[in-house]
Amino acid sequence: GRVALYEVMPLTDRLKEMVLEGASTAELKMQMIAEGISSLRMGGIKKSLEGVTTPDEVLRVTTADYK
Repeated sequence: GRVALYEVMPLTDRLKEMVLEGASTAELKMQMIAEGISSLRMGGIKKSLEGVTTPDEVLRVTTADYK
């Protein structure tokens, strides 16, 4: 079977400000992580720890949170 990995980014006041200021995707992701919002890769890691998928698959289908 297949398992969906998804990322939801609730727009906090700070994230809204950053979007309006033209922040880059990387800057938004860093702020999202700083606010405790899980990234796609973090969600995948959680699923691999639960035994739902493998770490190799998570690394294959997601990008790094930091560059």
